[in-house]
Amino acid sequence: MNSIKIAVGTISKLKLRAVANAFNRAGINAKIAGYQVKSDVPKQPFSEKEIVAGATNRAQNALGKSKDADYGLGIESGIALKNKKYFELAACIVVNQKGEIVGEAFSAAVETPTKVVQLIKANDSEAGVVAQELGGIQEKDPFLWYTGKKMGRDKILEDAIFLALCREFLNPEAYK
Repeated sequence: MNSIKIAVGTISKLKLRAVANAFNRAGINAKIAGYQVKSDVPKQPFSEKEIVAGATNRAQNALGKSKDADYGLGIESGIALKNKKYFELAACIVVNQKGEIVGEAFSAAVETPTKVVQLIKANDSEAGVVAQELGGIQEKDPFLWYTGKKMGRDKILEDAIFLALCREFLNPEAYK
């Protein structure tokens, strides 16, 4: 199979590593290029709507920056309120050359401590920055801190990216 070209709406090494691992796991030969693009949502999204919009915008904006990509892929992490508690999660969106969504998935969600949400709001910050400060971790990775360094954001994102490949790549027949 020839390789496909994926324009990813991030230059984060952690996220690009997760994208590469997901495509590898899927058995898809992909050339991955990261692009610094705008999400057009707040730097710390606080709803599923903002998270999905950010991922979609990143996928479409990366595709627009690339000269020859077959697909755009966007990842946006954020915090959403569920049952009076906050949860950190991410959305992954895949768009084709027409900008149409051909893949969409969410990561697992982990409860976000109230003190983290309070600090984000008080300091106009982000979960990753607060996790670095409070948890003493090197990467901007709340999952790593919340799980006591047992599971990082890269694994969570890899799973979401892998699942976003179902409709277009892994089993299109199931979605007809």
